[in-house]
Amino acid sequence: MGKTDDRQKMRAVLAYLREKYGDDVDRSVLKKRNDLFQLLVSTVLSQRALDETTEMVSERLFTAVSTPEEILKLGRKKLESIIRPSGPFRQKAKKIIAISRTLENDYKNSFPRTREQLMSLYGVGPKTADIVLSYGYGVPVIAVDVHVDVVSKRLGLARAKAKYEEIRSSLESLVPAEERFIVNLGFVNFGKETCVTRKPKCGICELKKICDYYNSNKKIKTKK
Repeated sequence: MGKTDDRQKMRAVLAYLREKYGDDVDRSVLKKRNDLFQLLVSTVLSQRALDETTEMVSERLFTAVSTPEEILKLGRKKLESIIRPSGPFRQKAKKIIAISRTLENDYKNSFPRTREQLMSLYGVGPKTADIVLSYGYGVPVIAVDVHVDVVSKRLGLARAKAKYEEIRSSLESLVPAEERFIVNLGFVNFGKETCVTRKPKCGICELKKICDYYNSNKKIKTKK
């Protein structure tokens, strides 16, 4: 499929996402340093963890602490105990403490504002940086989490073997800047509700007519 067809498909996808999730889009951005910090830490906690687990652990953590300074005062052992259900908790605790220390030392009254600054923090990769830029600052960048990865490949908007930067570039080339947050929000919700990673619900999917995955798998078509 060529770029023209990809753009037509993306327009159809955007129209669907806008209708289904448009009312949920909050275009306000985070202004407070502590809110940005909590977004960043929650994204670190989400690595190799289910969404429900991340929400639960984040709530537990931020009930106890809310700032880099408080994280450092909490200490590694206590932090590990709180975030233990999130998976590789020792590694995550190490990242969170290192990030907190850098923020306290280098960004005492501010917060990293660029992709480069965010990715210079220990344990922060492209996905985490892009989530902070999009949800925290309102920067028109598409953050590729597992849902965006899976949905874009199944629809045929990214190559099956594409990695993070290629997926991001492919999607951003097809989506106007002002629509990119709808992709972030919409692909994540659509991935949770319908295009589920392990077992997509193709029978109820309203995008199946333009979905490469559905149309290339004859067995799916016969399932009710």
